[in-house]
Amino acid sequence: MLTLIAFPSMPGTRSLSAFCYKAEALLAMAGKPYICEYIVDLSVTPRGKVPVLRDGELVIPDSALIQAHLERYHGLNADRSLTTMELSVAEAFRRLGEDHLYWVILYSRWIDPRNETTMINGVLSALPEDQRQPAFMEIRRSLDEKLAAHGLGLHEQTAIYDAGRRDLDAIAGYLDDKAFFLGDEPTTIDATIVGLLSNILNPAFTSPLRSYAETVPAFRAYVIRFEEEVFKDKAIVPAAA
Repeated sequence: MLTLIAFPSMPGTRSLSAFCYKAEALLAMAGKPYICEYIVDLSVTPRGKVPVLRDGELVIPDSALIQAHLERYHGLNADRSLTTMELSVAEAFRRLGEDHLYWVILYSRWIDPRNETTMINGVLSALPEDQRQPAFMEIRRSLDEKLAAHGLGLHEQTAIYDAGRRDLDAIAGYLDDKAFFLGDEPTTIDATIVGLLSNILNPAFTSPLRSYAETVPAFRAYVIRFEEEVFKDKAIVPAAA
């Protein structure tokens, strides 16, 4: 049995991590049975991050490596019909999402004070109450340093959210009125983009990024369509704000 090791979620949400969402969606797209194992202490994982896929004695960290493993050994072939140009577009948007928009999401949750209470008492609720605040502050400090190293964290809050809105504009412009990002069938880029959008639209968190995403009706419809197509009867429809 394939086991996906991931960060705990919240009721009505598939995953609080865009990368864990992506990995689970890829497992579902491969059509393989799997179970999810949730952990809070990421220090026990090979790279101190999730997702991690356990396949027998093999332990595969990182969603990109998980995708490659599923394609090589477990029949994932969702991109089989894509042209070279479509694969290039998918890779460019994957980079936009994972290397830029993702960091705006992290900023909105861990640095923006509007979500501090939700993070401490919701996301970190699996920890003993007296450990939540210290854990949150340590993660915030670490992410503040990483955001600065990335470059995004050197900007003022308004500029950070403006950059996120431009990412969303690019996604909305290319998605347009298509059923999925590259056409009528879901491909692996959808797992990435929907993972990001479902986290941005999560009503448990407040930010200008979420407010802007909610002005694009196509986003929520796209998330629902992907959930229903890929997860079938296990689809989790995102709650409206």
